[in-house]
Amino acid sequence: MQDSSLLTVERPQHTNPVPVPAAGRTPRAVTAVVLAGAGLTVAATALAAVRLLPAGSRAGAWRYRYVGVFSWEMLLPFAGGVAAVLALLWLTHRLGARRERLAVGLWLAAAVPLQLLIRALDEVSLGAVVGSDRANSFYGPSLRYTAYDYLTRYMDILPELPQHARSNMPGKTMLYHLLGTVSTSPAALGILITALSCLAALLVYLIVREVLGDQRVALYAMILCLLVPGRLYFLPVLNTVSPLPILLGLWLFVRYLRRPHWGWAVGLGAALYLVFFFEPLPLVMGLTFAALAGLALYRRALGGFDLLRLVSLTLAAFAGAYLGMRLLFGYDMFANLAYVLADATDFNERAHRPYDVWVVRNLGDFALCAGIAGCVAVAWAAWDAVRRGVARPIAALTLSGLAVLAFLDLVGVNRGETTRLWIFVAVFLQIPVAWVCARSPRVWPFAVVAAALVLQTAAITPMIAFIRP
Repeated sequence: MQDSSLLTVERPQHTNPVPVPAAGRTPRAVTAVVLAGAGLTVAATALAAVRLLPAGSRAGAWRYRYVGVFSWEMLLPFAGGVAAVLALLWLTHRLGARRERLAVGLWLAAAVPLQLLIRALDEVSLGAVVGSDRANSFYGPSLRYTAYDYLTRYMDILPELPQHARSNMPGKTMLYHLLGTVSTSPAALGILITALSCLAALLVYLIVREVLGDQRVALYAMILCLLVPGRLYFLPVLNTVSPLPILLGLWLFVRYLRRPHWGWAVGLGAALYLVFFFEPLPLVMGLTFAALAGLALYRRALGGFDLLRLVSLTLAAFAGAYLGMRLLFGYDMFANLAYVLADATDFNERAHRPYDVWVVRNLGDFALCAGIAGCVAVAWAAWDAVRRGVARPIAALTLSGLAVLAFLDLVGVNRGETTRLWIFVAVFLQIPVAWVCARSPRVWPFAVVAAALVLQTAAITPMIAFIRP
């Protein structure tokens, strides 16, 4: 299969992306990777059934405890979820390539019911999680303070806030203020947050369409993002929404790479401020921005002046957003950020979470988040990227995504709880998983990977207490 993308040697004008041609039959390597990933998923599910699958680390002072005893009834959401996914895949095939937007809309419309079906046996309701200060510290403050008071007096209010709200930027509480214009019911807010988190899948679809120019890979990536186990374990905790701001920024960035225009750069600056305001951790994905910019320069799809204009306009828009918030509300994002970073560093010491344990253990917990079958596919995609050359769009996406993961692990800011905190990386790394599946002209490799993700989520969610009020 040859690579085709919008990052070509000559910048395209008004042409449609050319889809990546598939091989005549499923490559043996893809078959092996898909079956190995599915087999490891079944093995992990069996370990969870006998309460032996590790989720966290006793030595690292953080574990998700087991709360359930396995019964065969726990596989009913798996059966229903797989049946729904297969039915939607059949409908997508019937719609054909010419009705791509309709297929995207179909999956997005089915996203919330499908996700609720897969995690149907979780004994804790969405509303209970939203209303709990222990599980979710952002809803309560949104009721106690007006949005204006919360921003203008934020640093004074901080000592009064619950733990999670104190250690985060104010964007998450402000999101509850925004959603509160629709409803303040915890149950309704749980559904709204679930729906909002699904928009990350749409952004991944748009990014893949721009960078790879492949409709099939884009649709596969979108579907896999809806099925990421870490997202479903932790709904409706706001870490499931954290991918949105950085993916919005990445989409604006690749739009600029395709057709340099000041509007995309200004939008990128505003989106980056939103990342800081909501959750700064995803800014590590700047490695992906740099990789794509380097590739565009290498392929002469972007000139030096265009890159300079991008950086200048982005910084100007970011500075405008910062100054606007400072003048209107007196909110100093940088002072707030310094407080949050200091608190995060101090927390690991207070909680006695050693670096040497978590630098290894984090990767196992990340596999639990991203999906074991998906991690096997990503590993093969990385090997293929190195073997066939890194100056290709899919190689840039795969290797930069893994670089983000490696950096987060080695820097040691997060020790434990990475099943929740690194959801944004898990969502992004579904792109190489989709690319591996799309190397076959048949749908079965993708169906097997999707089924493995559904199995992992449906069987493990009622067994392990990922969230408890």
